[in-house]
Parts: sequence; C-alpha cells; structure tokens
Amino acid sequence: MPSHRFRRSPLVAAPRGSLVIALVLWAATFLLGFIAKASPAWLAAQLSVNRAVNTAHGSFLDSIALALDNLDSVRVVAVCLAILGVLVGLFVSWPRALAAVLIAGGGWLFCLIPKAVVAEPRPPWDAISYHLHVTHATLSYPSGHTVFAVTLTMAVVLVCTGLVSRIIAAVVGVLFVATTAWSRVYVGAHYATDILGAVLAGVAGALLVAWLWNLVVRALLRGRRMPTRR
Repeated sequence: MPSHRFRRSPLVAAPRGSLVIALVLWAATFLLGFIAKASPAWLAAQLSVNRAVNTAHGSFLDSIALALDNLDSVRVVAVCLAILGVLVGLFVSWPRALAAVLIAGGGWLFCLIPKAVVAEPRPPWDAISYHLHVTHATLSYPSGHTVFAVTLTMAVVLVCTGLVSRIIAAVVGVLFVATTAWSRVYVGAHYATDILGAVLAGVAGALLVAWLWNLVVRALLRGRRMPTRR
C-alpha cells in the first residue's frame, strides 16, 4: 500500500481570491515605494527609527544581525530551499515539497521587479552611529531579506496539513519575519517603508505562485480524469 504522504492532494491551501489579493498587494507595493521615494522628507524622518533601533546594540544582537545578513544571498537561499523541500517531502508529500520550494523561491524572486522599478537608494551610511560589516550591494526597496523570510513562512503555512500545524508555522514564521525585519533596520540597511513593502511584496509573490501552482495542478488532474478516445 502506498504511503499516505503520496495520497495527499498536491494542491496548496491558498485562500479564495488569491490572484486578486496578490494583484492588490502588488499594486500597494509599487504605490508605497513610489510615494516613499518621492518624499525625501518622509525617508529622512524614518531614519529616527533606524537610530533608535541601532542605539540598543550589543554583541548578542550583533550576532543575530550578522547571521541574518546572509539570508538574501543566492547560496543561502538555495540551501534553505533544499532543506525546505526535503522536510516537506518527508513529513507532508513530495508534490507539496515542490510547491513549497517554488512558492518560497519564486515569491522571493518577484521582489526583484519592484526593486528595479522603484530603484530607491539605500539609507545614508552615516545615518546610524554603530556600524557592522554588512553588505549593502543592491537597491533598498523592498528589503529582499524580509521578502524571503515572508515567502518562506508563507510556503510552510500553505503546504501544512491541519489547522494546528498551520498555526504553529504561522507563529514561528511571524517571529522569524519580525527578527529579520528588525535586523535590517538595526544595521541601517533599510527604511521602515522598505520593511512594510517587503511584507506586501512577499505575501503577494507567495500567493501569486501558489495560485499558479493550483491552476496547473487542477489542469493536470482534469486531464488525467478525462476518458481516452479510441
């Protein structure tokens, strides 16, 4: 008898209206980015948040921020996606493992679009007084680190089976997203609006990929059920 993991539906638990929700969030992502970039005074005012967070520094907080600084690198993302795929494959199902990898990775890659289109520069280096050796290689809006934390969380929640497991995944994921967002403000790499835009973009990208996944899976399942003509 085949394992129960292979009998589970490959569909993910995307909410109804996922496409509409994703498009609305994408519109909000671009709107927020353009408004922030066009308002230098607003961006300057946000630097007070960076200074306040950066002032409360310490070796333990430095270690967390430095560890999370690599979260946006292609190598670290690839390792995280590989671990995600294996764990979901072993404990849920292998079709959903593929879905989780596509949702987390594809949703993260979508953030490159608002980054390139909005093209907001990073906060000034001298905006904070305590500096860590972190990389500020790309544009500022939205925060790619936070986007990946969001899409990774969304992927796990969408492929989990059972309400309790989804709640646990959501709670742990929110803490992970909040820690990642804090770290990017702590090191002075992003404005607060970059974090908000990252949450919008991350949820939008994850829902869009989830909607596309379910669309393709339903089409494949219908094709298998159709009788063959001779």
